[in-house]
Amino acid sequence: MWELLIAEDETTIRKGLRFAADWEDYSVHVIGEAEDGEMALDMAIELKPDILFIDINMPFLNGLELMEQLRKNLPDAIFIVISGYDDFGYAQQAIKMGAFDYIIKPVNKDELIKTVKRATEHLEKNSRSKRLAQQLEGNKPLLKEKFLQNWCSGSFTEEEVHEQCQLLELKLEGHIGMSVFKVVRGIDDGGAERYWSDSLINFSLKNIIKHILNAYPNVELFEDHSGNIVVLIPGVNMEQLLTQNREIKDYAEKFLGKGIVCAENMFHDLLAFPKQYTELITEVKTSKSLSPMVLLAKNYIDQHYDEHSISLKEVAAIVQVSPTYLSKQIKNELGISFIHYLTKVRINKALLLIKDPYLKIYEVADMVGYSTQHYFCSAFKKVIGISPMVYKSGVKSND
Repeated sequence: MWELLIAEDETTIRKGLRFAADWEDYSVHVIGEAEDGEMALDMAIELKPDILFIDINMPFLNGLELMEQLRKNLPDAIFIVISGYDDFGYAQQAIKMGAFDYIIKPVNKDELIKTVKRATEHLEKNSRSKRLAQQLEGNKPLLKEKFLQNWCSGSFTEEEVHEQCQLLELKLEGHIGMSVFKVVRGIDDGGAERYWSDSLINFSLKNIIKHILNAYPNVELFEDHSGNIVVLIPGVNMEQLLTQNREIKDYAEKFLGKGIVCAENMFHDLLAFPKQYTELITEVKTSKSLSPMVLLAKNYIDQHYDEHSISLKEVAAIVQVSPTYLSKQIKNELGISFIHYLTKVRINKALLLIKDPYLKIYEVADMVGYSTQHYFCSAFKKVIGISPMVYKSGVKSND
């Protein structure tokens, strides 16, 4: 039931407005009458009506002044102006003050009822919108996760993506770093204990990621349908992304006592998100199918590829096997030799870094673990087929 306050200084008209209809039939309850502007102001502030009938010409405080005062206190209230002045200037001022309608005396009963019906419909619509907004706000984290999970499958058009991002306040703009994290479990984990362990471990991993990425605004983190943790960081560059992921991986593995597989990439076109996600998931799945020894070696290479001194002997010592045995297992499981895998990781990272117009070739070489630009250029051309300088020029021309 909507509440109505009548502000009219003429008793006959005031009573006429009150009894013009059985307002209860229109979901309206009359909560009071005021015979001047000041009285109306006090009553409105105290009673907070949904609808007000307001006479333009009242003592102490006229209708326009009353509306100006009340708009601050009752931003959603409906003002229906009742006026003896058939003057466009008054009507214009009333509309400016937020009047819902402007009715000329003598008041036509049918016109008044129609106006009140429109007013209640407007209030109902506003009420529904507020309830939906509150529900949206309360469920926003869940709705965000659901949207991001569905987005992974590429089931949205560009217009739908932008619409959902705006609705859910997802600030995914510019260059976006995407990472996929997966906890590697042992083969003996099973049953109900496995379910709870997975839930608790993923919960802990999410908290670790949030803590380490706390300095970055607008980070979005969600768990996909396969239990992978997907992280989106707007406004990050590849070097920062790799550094943060290494920190997350190191901390999580120490804290959780589990191996963590991580894959990352950059994108700036929102429509490229599903493709990038699929590629990273493939990379993560490949890592998960490896033996614990090769996985540990691979993870070590992925984290330390930028160190100039990294070698097969060093990695073998880390996983506590002989260099010969490790070399054989890497070849069997990855399909390429240790040095080929190390080169592949370095060149893949270099391909991303080269896109940065502010980085020189020798700086990229150093950042991916090559002690000299010559050695880097040779490895790059062997893998990609062209020199890094030519590749960088092509990136510039495409931009």
